[in-house]
Amino acid sequence: MTFEVALKQLEEIAERLEKGECTLDESINLYEKAMELSKECTSALENAKLKIKQLSEIEEKAD
Repeated sequence: MTFEVALKQLEEIAERLEKGECTLDESINLYEKAMELSKECTSALENAKLKIKQLSEIEEKAD
């Protein structure tokens, strides 16, 4: 799953939870899914940050 897809799903879950129209069980399931998506997004961002750092270091060595 791409970062963008995971983020979109996370936003949709947040909207559903904010409306307060879900049952308790649905809310718990949505929260669990949101935590998984959050971890995926965080991991993707950390990987991107590392890649940018590596590229910057290569560029600095080239100069």
